Amino acid sequence: MSHPHQSMLDEFKYAFDHFVPTLPDSIKDEAKSIHSKLLNDQSSDEVAIKKVFHDLGIKEYPHRKAYEELTLEKGAARLIELVLEHVDASVIKIIKPHLDSGVSLNELVSSDMFDTKLTPEERYQIEDGVLVGKSKLAEELKGDISDQSDEYKNLVEKWTKNAEQIDLAINKLKKLEQSGTADQKQEIENKVSRFREGFLLTERDPVLLEVEKETEYWADTLSQE
Repeated sequence: MSHPHQSMLDEFKYAFDHFVPTLPDSIKDEAKSIHSKLLNDQSSDEVAIKKVFHDLGIKEYPHRKAYEELTLEKGAARLIELVLEHVDASVIKIIKPHLDSGVSLNELVSSDMFDTKLTPEERYQIEDGVLVGKSKLAEELKGDISDQSDEYKNLVEKWTKNAEQIDLAINKLKKLEQSGTADQKQEIENKVSRFREGFLLTERDPVLLEVEKETEYWADTLSQE
């Protein structure tokens, strides 16, 4: 019997199958253990699973971002090649001119064009291509990046502070729920949930400025009412 939220658990497994190689084994083992427990607990609901996405994601996030920063410095052009090899010709026709003009993969995935000019299936191809490409690139660069290097440790510290700032900003947004109507509360809850889920590598990374703008919008809206 499959789990009531099997698709979410499959996404979770896909995430830890694509963890960066520099992620500490303790976090990898914790992810696998929690996934197994959730899979065997038919009563685990969407709220509990999303909380795991956040709690584990925020631990994994600094290592992933540090590794990606080092990896992309060493192989940004190669990653684009790997992504273009992964997607259909119709997708290449849309995205290659942007990439050729100097737009990065991260900028492409975060752009309005990504949401408006591509179908859900095409967006999935690119997102999957990025994950697969990063895994292949990691294999190609194996040995070039060490989790024991000072450069890597400094980047982990930088991204840990960034994650903490984002999390504080999300919590500030959540507090605004108390001042809204039922509909407003639900809308803020949805935003908070989306931002928190973003720490999982299969989702779009939360961006501090975006969280702060959302908080500013709701603070202004609720104060006027």
